[in-house]
Amino acid sequence: MNIEKLIRPELVTMKSYTPIEPTEILSQRAELPLDKVIKLDGNENPYGCSPKVYQALATYPYYHHYPDPEQRELRKALEEYTGLGRQHIVCGMGSDELIDLILRLFLKPGDEVINCPPTFGMYPFSTDVCGGRVVDVPRSEDFALDMAGIKKALTRKTKVIFVASPNNPTGDTATEKEIMELVGLEKLLSWTKPILNSVI
Repeated sequence: MNIEKLIRPELVTMKSYTPIEPTEILSQRAELPLDKVIKLDGNENPYGCSPKVYQALATYPYYHHYPDPEQRELRKALEEYTGLGRQHIVCGMGSDELIDLILRLFLKPGDEVINCPPTFGMYPFSTDVCGGRVVDVPRSEDFALDMAGIKKALTRKTKVIFVASPNNPTGDTATEKEIMELVGLEKLLSWTKPILNSVI
């Protein structure tokens, strides 16, 4: 039996996601010690965790239990930190899971997702997996968002606009004015509801 015949045909021919290389592989390629390699391509923290995080991880006694599926303690702490009500906070196991959740909630096959490259490769990959259509609106030469281009790209099929802030891999941040302008696009288009994903 050829198992590929059981897979959705559009997934068999879909271009695979190319992940960034881990530090260990880069160290081997560059022939440098691990502590001499600083990665700048994934918006990763080069300094590691706070000592308080290491201590909390070392003393937590319940790794053998399933965690709280509603993340009550984390969402409570985030509410106190951000001032945003916990009912508006969703937590996930990294941004990949949250991107997938957003697309599974709002995307039907053929719906459009606006993507602003260069940016995080999971946006188009996950859109393809969910049967959506990626509409690229490239950033300017200085990696700023093309706000006019985003507005022009909106159609009745637009369901999601992805904006990473800070952007991966460029490190640029979207301004508050840009974010509010993108959120306000919903008012311009009563026939669609773009969803803004701002990774902060």
